[in-house]
Amino acid sequence: MWSLVKSAVLLGVLAAFLFLVPFGGRTLAVRWRAADGAIDFAARTWAEMRGVAPPARGTPPRRPGVRAQGRSPEARPGEPPVEGHTDADRRALDRLLDDHLAESPKR
Repeated sequence: MWSLVKSAVLLGVLAAFLFLVPFGGRTLAVRWRAADGAIDFAARTWAEMRGVAPPARGTPPRRPGVRAQGRSPEARPGEPPVEGHTDADRRALDRLLDDHLAESPKR
């Protein structure tokens, strides 16, 4: 009986910790109230924990290995690319990043 009480208290403390302590700026309780349902809650919370943008509301979570229906701009001949960056822009950014990362940190 005593182990059952200890288990219940431990479970309660764990649940309170998870629902009341914020991570990523929001608690699980706030995320639960903002979600449309359990699946939406799980998908959005998991996305925020990984650091990616959460899926749009009502969008089912993507399964790993399943390709999105949209195709890349390179796969659409005749249509302009979605982004306005050129290869020269990318090379210039790479040079800037290489120079910045090569510098020693100033403390």
